[in-house]
Amino acid sequence: MSSSPLSSSAPLRTALIGLGRIGFGYHAPAIVNHPAFNLVGVADPLPERRAEATANWQAPGFDSVETMLREKRPDVVVIASPTTLHQEHTAAAFAHGAHVLCDKPVARSVAEFDTMVAAGAAAGRKFLAYQPNRIKAELRTLRDILAQNLLGPIHAIKRANSSFTRRADWQAFRANGGGMLNNYASHQLDEMLALTGHAPVRSVFCHTRCVATAGDAEDFVKIVLVTEGGVLIDVDITQAAAQPVTAWQVFGSRGAATWDAPAHVWRVLYYVPEEAPLLNAQQGLAAAGRKYAHEELPWRELTVPADATSDPDYYDLAWRHFALGEPAPVTTDEIRQLLQLIERCRTSDSTGNLA
Repeated sequence: MSSSPLSSSAPLRTALIGLGRIGFGYHAPAIVNHPAFNLVGVADPLPERRAEATANWQAPGFDSVETMLREKRPDVVVIASPTTLHQEHTAAAFAHGAHVLCDKPVARSVAEFDTMVAAGAAAGRKFLAYQPNRIKAELRTLRDILAQNLLGPIHAIKRANSSFTRRADWQAFRANGGGMLNNYASHQLDEMLALTGHAPVRSVFCHTRCVATAGDAEDFVKIVLVTEGGVLIDVDITQAAAQPVTAWQVFGSRGAATWDAPAHVWRVLYYVPEEAPLLNAQQGLAAAGRKYAHEELPWRELTVPADATSDPDYYDLAWRHFALGEPAPVTTDEIRQLLQLIERCRTSDSTGNLA
């Protein structure tokens, strides 16, 4: 039996920049637990974090990114530092001949992102953004439901990410690149783009507020998009909601789908046109029998579980992209469209107009 590409390939020498929540809590364990990656070094300005990482994973710690890259010569650099440092750290990784996997939001602007991608092209190395929501069961199952055309043409999508959190960490401040438009909207808008096939967006409305946060970066975001195809996308991102908000609802001409988060299932209500009574339109101004329009439709109900255990491993996809040249789970063009949307949101928020 021939060996798989993974079993016959040497692990990619991988360095991690940033040992905060996402770097320490997700990226470091994902690297050390994946046979295709070998954690050869970690960089963070705090000595206690470096010591903890070394104790946990036997990876040498560095207070200098430049020193780590020069001494360890990684194949891949995972960037989990604050957003304001992403361009600097990406440039350093490319300068030392490494590919880059960068956490979201990858950049503060489209112009900054273009500079990062250009640096990768000049170095002959790949840039990959970490956007895991688009491959999770919740969204993949919804896409399967929509592919069956049970709901008819989709005309509206509502998405909410809600909690009540009095934010007081670095992400509560604009100077650090914080705020929910950068933070959670990077996920929610990417979900919308993936769900609509990255359709062009005709108009963008955005309004932000600081409600419960201790800082000056928004903790409440309202976004309304309309695609060129006419789909209205309504996104609520709030850390000032003391009661839960329904996370997903998708509306079509023949039904709707609602995400039941506690049960981890989609609840679908729809009718089949062939089973519906004939619709007789009355154009006259006098309603027959003075009755309000009403009909009994033969609704069907469907419960579709989303199996999170079947979620692809983002590091599997990253390895296949870096080592085998397979397509990226999210392309640089798609990330650029995401960053353009965030910029249009900021423009709308500052002017009060559509962008």
